[in-house]
Amino acid sequence: GCINDRPLPSGRPTYSSQIACCRGAYAGQTSGTCLSQLPSPPTMSPTESGGLSIYYPDYGTSWPLAGCINTRPLPSGRPTYSSQIACCKGAYGGQVSGTCLSQLP
Repeated sequence: GCINDRPLPSGRPTYSSQIACCRGAYAGQTSGTCLSQLPSPPTMSPTESGGLSIYYPDYGTSWPLAGCINTRPLPSGRPTYSSQIACCKGAYGGQVSGTCLSQLP
């Protein structure tokens, strides 16, 4: 990786930034170690912003208080629905509190 420690070893190339060093000195590095040491390292799969275009049950909340959400990332193994109301009907059809339906826009 690239470091910014003193004293600077003689004969070593210098770069204006840590990313410039990674690109210049470790451009062919397949492990990605240098880039992974950056304060905000790039990822191989950038995340999309905003909510998902599908809804899924919020199993992390207790049944009477739960609803359907479209928060990223989609947890593995969750059933998905094309709309929030379809999710409420499919996953919380017997919910007496009505919380899921009350969260509809």
